Amino acid sequence: MSETIREIILASRPEGWVGEENFELRESAAPEPAADDVVVEALYLSVDPYMRGRMRDAKSYVPPFPLGEPVVGGGVGRVVASRNATYREGDVVQGMLGWADHTLVL
Repeated sequence: MSETIREIILASRPEGWVGEENFELRESAAPEPAADDVVVEALYLSVDPYMRGRMRDAKSYVPPFPLGEPVVGGGVGRVVASRNATYREGDVVQGMLGWADHTLVL
């Protein structure tokens, strides 16, 4: 794993069509797993229709994406660092991951 990761951040709430201006690319230090955590390298990240609703700041069945934070959605990834007895490095996992090279999963 590299020393930095890239994340897609929701920078602003879209009005009308969603565009590049609503997102920004942020680079940050690679996460280090604490006890029971794993770091997952993204292999596949989904883009689903419900995500558009989460970009609005409106009451819904799921909370809106917070501004300034990575967009989160379903994904498949490979464990690249683990301090969790259930998951070993190299395991392929699926779940909710950030739109990022790597996600720290608690």
